[in-house]
Parts: sequence; structure tokens; C-alpha cells
Amino acid sequence: MRCYNECEVMRVLCNFNIEKLDRLLYDFYRLTGMTISVWDAEFRQLSYQPKEMRGFCRLVKSTAEGRRRCFESDKTLCMRCAATGMPATHYCHAGLLDTAIPIRFKETVMGYMMFGQVTDSPDRDPGATLDALSRALGVELDRLTDEYGALEHYDREKTDAAAAILKMATRYLWLSEYIEIGYNTLASQIDDYIHAHIDEPISVSELCRHFGIAKNRLYAIAHESFGMAVGDYIIKARIAEAKRLLTTTDLPVGEISQRVGIRDYNYFTKFFKMNVGMPPLRYRKQAPG
Repeated sequence: MRCYNECEVMRVLCNFNIEKLDRLLYDFYRLTGMTISVWDAEFRQLSYQPKEMRGFCRLVKSTAEGRRRCFESDKTLCMRCAATGMPATHYCHAGLLDTAIPIRFKETVMGYMMFGQVTDSPDRDPGATLDALSRALGVELDRLTDEYGALEHYDREKTDAAAAILKMATRYLWLSEYIEIGYNTLASQIDDYIHAHIDEPISVSELCRHFGIAKNRLYAIAHESFGMAVGDYIIKARIAEAKRLLTTTDLPVGEISQRVGIRDYNYFTKFFKMNVGMPPLRYRKQAPG
């Protein structure tokens, strides 16, 4: 039986074949011993292995506050890797090591793979973290300490290697029918054109002339496939590229302004603040490291 979860992001419709993904996750778990899960773009967990949750995590999630903290921690990690397009690793709220990898189709993040729930050093003292967790969740410290001590240790070299393998695997999930992709071909071509020319002025008239379509049809395609007006989509693309350059490079803001098609530095700063809520330099400073 084929079981699907559907999510629509921009023009892309992605169907996750849960049954096939579950087998893939099981193979990863059997090889590495690390917990692994798949999430969609709306941060809903679709599948995970092993089905028996680790004792430490089960104890943390036995409380409503623990479940809330786990979800917020996972969501934060996913958003961080989505912003950079690269695997991201952090210590979760309970002190365990987690890594997330974005599942992408072209420029669209369709979901995430996350693995971990391990410790990275047998010498790491979790005392302060567990004590604070015990008080926040109302769970006995001795129970938390015992369950933490039962967790396996994995050095960062092994987790980095696992992340590299999964990063490559996520690029081919739809080719092996783990995820089925459907999208408007012309919308995809328009999207490709916008991103390829993001450092240039792009107008509705130019797009219509390039693709040989009327304005009404372009407007219809934009609303149907992008969920917004074509002008708004171009703005969104410029902002997304500016965010990426701010968080993944050390380029001066003036250079980034040029690379996203805005020649005037002062206008770019106002434009970015109006759309993001803060100036570019503050965004760079506050972005997760």
C-alpha cells in the first residue's frame, strides 16, 4: 500500500511516499544507530525510526512542556538549515546533538531529514542542563540522569559523515519515487528565469516578451503556481537571495545589493528592512551561527 502526505510550497506539489521513506530511515538507523525522522515543509513529522523512542526522549516528552520544547527545538534547527540550504547541527533544549538536512527541489525546501538524539562526548558534563530540565518539566533528576547515561556517544566526525551522505541522498529522493514532484512547467521556467536574472531589473513586460505570453496569462500563472502576484514573487526572490548571501558569505552589504539587482545601497537597506523587519547588518548579526 502506498501512503502519502501532500504539501504545496510555491509551485511544487510534493507527495511523500511514507512507506518507502520509512524503509530508508530504518536502513539508516540500522547502520548508524542514530534516530532519524522526516518532516514536511510545515514542520510536521511524517516518519521516524526507530519506532521505540529512546528512554531519555520519552521521559522528556512525557510532559506537555517537554513536548513543546522538543517541537520548538526541532523547528528552530529546520529553519536554520532552510536559511542556508546546508546541513545544520545543534544541541537541542535537552542537551542532545541533532542534525537537520533540507530536502530541496530547485530553490524550494520541501521538507527535512533530521537525525541524532545522541551525545557527542562521554566526558561532557550534562549536570547543569539536566538540573534545569528537571525543574522546568517537573521530572525527577535521578530518572533524567539515568536515562541520559544510557544514551550512545557519537563523535562529531561520524555525525558529519552521516550528514554528508544524507545531503547527497536528499537530492535524489524524487528520482527513486520516495517523493513525487508535480509542477507547472511554464511556471518552473519563469521561476528559473527570475532566479537566473536576480541581479538584473526584471519587469512583467520583459517576462511576457521572453516567454511569448500575454500579461493576463502571466498573472494567472503567478497566482496559481506562486500564490502571489509576479511582482511580489520577484521581491520575495530578491529577499531570499539577500538573506542567503548575508548568512552564508562575508560579502559587504553593497555587493549583496548589486547581486540581488538593486543598485542603490540606501534603497536596498530600506527595501530589506521593509520586507524583513530589520536592516541587513542586523539580520546578519542575529542569524544563527
